[in-house]
Amino acid sequence: MFGAVWQAGCYNYLPVRRSSITPTSFLAVTLTDYGSEELARSLGPNALVVRGRYLAPTDQGFALSVESVESRRGDIARWAGETVVVPREFVWDVERRQVSRIKMALLTVAAVVGLRVAYGAFGPASSGGASPSGGTGPSPH
Repeated sequence: MFGAVWQAGCYNYLPVRRSSITPTSFLAVTLTDYGSEELARSLGPNALVVRGRYLAPTDQGFALSVESVESRRGDIARWAGETVVVPREFVWDVERRQVSRIKMALLTVAAVVGLRVAYGAFGPASSGGASPSGGTGPSPH
């Protein structure tokens, strides 16, 4: 679970010119209202954003290996990489996923702090074993 949060949290989606999209780019394609209606059979009702790897241009539009589809209500349906072609006339906007250096740095700092806190709380000093004097029982009076 931490890995999924780590991976999802370290990216930004930035606008991209359609002419600069290369295969294997991870895209978020926002659909027009008409596109959402027309693609309901293949993407599900009220689809708004299709996220996945760009495979190649086709005569019809964008061929994507779909990872998820976000509905207009904000629900996210996970996909297993099925290929869907999104016609150009159904596309409102295209954004490319890019690593956010700031988010990556903040998550790294948070991870290091978390590990140090955990080590302080559960590390060797808190083992509850023998006392430093070597005895394990009560001291004689």
